[in-house]
Amino acid sequence: MVTKTQSMPTGTCWCGCEKQTKPGAFFLTGHDKTATSAVIQLEYGSVVDFVVAHGYGPRGKNARAQLAVKKTNKIAAWAKGKG
Repeated sequence: MVTKTQSMPTGTCWCGCEKQTKPGAFFLTGHDKTATSAVIQLEYGSVVDFVVAHGYGPRGKNARAQLAVKKTNKIAAWAKGKG
């Protein structure tokens, strides 16, 4: 798992195109996908290799199911705090 850090927008798109972003934005529209794809290719080789490296896929954890559980737990925690 990757450790989360506090990142701040710089006014320049983080995909590497060096274009100016809107205030508070990290990326221009769609450029987050460009950056994600580039990093996955550079660090893992392919999306399949990335998925497998993190224990997901047909012989591993189900990414969709795991995300659904996470979202459900987040909503439940929010609702508990409201009640």
